[in-house]
Amino acid sequence: MAAYFAAGIQATATAWLAVDAGGGGFGVGVVLAARMLPNLLFGLAAGTLADRANRHRLLVVVGLAGVPVMLALSWLAASGNVAVWQLVPLSFATGCLFVFDVPARQALVMDTVPREVAPNAMALNAVATRLCTALGALIAGALIATVSVASCYVAVALAYALAAGLMIFVRPPRSPASRIVSPPFGRAMRAAARMIVDVAAVRTLILAGIACEVFGFSFQTATPVFARDVLAAGPEGLGTLNAAAALGGTLSVLTLSLLPGRTRREPVLGLVFVLYGVSLVALAQSHALPLAAAILVVTGACAAAFDVLQQTVIQLAVPEEQRGRAVGVWVLGIGSAPLGHLEMGTLIALLGAPIALSINGSFVLLGAATLLARAPTYRWLLRPRPAD
Repeated sequence: MAAYFAAGIQATATAWLAVDAGGGGFGVGVVLAARMLPNLLFGLAAGTLADRANRHRLLVVVGLAGVPVMLALSWLAASGNVAVWQLVPLSFATGCLFVFDVPARQALVMDTVPREVAPNAMALNAVATRLCTALGALIAGALIATVSVASCYVAVALAYALAAGLMIFVRPPRSPASRIVSPPFGRAMRAAARMIVDVAAVRTLILAGIACEVFGFSFQTATPVFARDVLAAGPEGLGTLNAAAALGGTLSVLTLSLLPGRTRREPVLGLVFVLYGVSLVALAQSHALPLAAAILVVTGACAAAFDVLQQTVIQLAVPEEQRGRAVGVWVLGIGSAPLGHLEMGTLIALLGAPIALSINGSFVLLGAATLLARAPTYRWLLRPRPAD
């Protein structure tokens, strides 16, 4: 979980650095958009690679590659003269690490358990992920306030090195990909793209995910500006808000891990989608740090639950040997995030963070209503027909 501890520190430090560089809401949006752009560019390729390569060795390579990127960010932060445009390429490099990490890591989780308990395994993995992310966010806020932003990236570099070192000793079971003769890389990647067209469950999830990614997950762009301008909180306040979101995510995925394997996940996802929009609208109305943090617990819970449920259902919708590519398709869907971060940053610059959150929360509710209207299997009250 060292990699997710590093992610919590890195996300908080970079968001604060973008605000401190004078970029405001739009600057934060540009930096976060650069971080998410690799999902769109390399998502399918990363998923295809995860199906063909040794997954744990791929994770070792990704961890080691993160060390120089984080040291470069530390050097930039320590220079004392940071511009938003300097953060963009380094944020893009961080996104490249993420896009090649996630398909291999998530597919590796499902490789280790029987299919009937796979949803619980994914949720348990997400519990540890969110706890480590929350801890990382809190530590980042404390380090920024007491030491420096640059120290955060040194800590991230050390965590990446630790993650790579620990992964060297992992001896996972033989993956399905290693037992099947793989087609050429290009053909396999085209087959991954065809999933979106040929598999109705995948197509529905991707469309819902794009709507949620653009209008829901972009709340991360608003959080630093909201902490500074609306709540009058410093970096500790931002760390508290990010930790609250991560804590909510931990609680939600812990709850998901306790659901029986036979429980249908689609209606749960539909309910989460609705609550996500409600929480964003409520956050826009808050003006005190404790209240905002409490609401962000709900927002983070919805974000994490939507994330885990989408990854789980999309992997269960395809054969085992295509798990990596299924996650790659999911990563491609979250490649729409740059549009959301830029849209949120623009709205913040024009109208302020509260109005921007209200607008996007309303769009999330519209997306949820559309999903429930067009895809009955996501309606909570729907019961499967009894067998004849």
